[in-house]
Amino acid sequence: MIFTKYILKEIFRNQLIILTLLFLVCFCQKLIKMLGLVIDGNISMYLFFLYLGLNVPEAGKLLIPFSAFLSVLVTFYRLHIHNEIIAMYSCAVGKYIIIRSIFLFSGIIAMFAMINIGWLSPYCSNYQSKLSYEIKENINLTVLSEKKFQPLSTKSLILFADSIRGTKLNHVFLVQTNQNKNNSMFTIVTSEQGNVDRNPDGSRLIILEKGTYYEIYNKCELCEDIFITDFSKYRMLINSTFKTFLKKNKPIDHMSIYQLWCSVAPEARVELHWRLTLLMSIFIMPMITTLLIITISYNYLSNFLLTIFLYTIFFVLHTLLRSHIILEKTNPMAWMWIINSIYLLIALLLNTWDTSCMKKLVLVVFNRN
Repeated sequence: MIFTKYILKEIFRNQLIILTLLFLVCFCQKLIKMLGLVIDGNISMYLFFLYLGLNVPEAGKLLIPFSAFLSVLVTFYRLHIHNEIIAMYSCAVGKYIIIRSIFLFSGIIAMFAMINIGWLSPYCSNYQSKLSYEIKENINLTVLSEKKFQPLSTKSLILFADSIRGTKLNHVFLVQTNQNKNNSMFTIVTSEQGNVDRNPDGSRLIILEKGTYYEIYNKCELCEDIFITDFSKYRMLINSTFKTFLKKNKPIDHMSIYQLWCSVAPEARVELHWRLTLLMSIFIMPMITTLLIITISYNYLSNFLLTIFLYTIFFVLHTLLRSHIILEKTNPMAWMWIINSIYLLIALLLNTWDTSCMKKLVLVVFNRN
């Protein structure tokens, strides 16, 4: 029990350090992207840090398994370099006590990962989408800049106003692109004045007065057709309500593991098996790392690089299967569990590597060759 506590203490200490560093890297990347929004729009610091904090569970879906793998790798590599594994063997501490410690560590980490992957991350991702919409809405519609070309809620809509007084706009220039497979239509609207208004359903629109409407069809880089007309009042919808869109199209990232289990959509089934694979990797990859270092100890550096290579291949293949980049006509869920079974077989093979039966088998193979 003393050795188990010592191994767990070393692993958890490295886990905390590595996980903190990984979260800081992700936090800094999001911070750089969000600073532009804070400068251009008047966003409160509460919303700013709340938005950043909601990224933590989503990033933890991959960072928790990765940090568990790295913490076991670093811990046992250090123990083997300092001959502490040999000292444990001399104190009658068997390999299975070390394996038991790894299983205990993986079980504790898997409990937190299950809560995060199953419920916390989908809830935070859903809330972050709503918060992101509100932030963009406030930037694009409440804090408009004078004498500046500014994209609105959609990138295809650009607004320029010479002066802004509250919701009143003066000398407005509005550009909208409407591209499809057959042609490209550009709409240009100029107006003396206008204002931003909100509908009862929450959608927003721009109302322009006394202006000119240009409709240009651009084909083969030549303006073949141009339609020009004057108007006394012109209305343009900027964005529709987000709640209606969210009810009709709920992303799979926002679905809990129970909702994924009950869903019959192919994307939801793939996402379910992807999350289960993340949980399974918390047990498989640390076990392969431990057995490689304590069982096959001929070259420390080669074992270190081999574990990194196996982990990289594991997640690259699963990521490709999840995004349907490969095996489009084949069931990706079946291949996910084939890969999981192969890595589980590798762990079982390493577990029996130093047994007498495996040594006899290796000698027989070498004698035949």
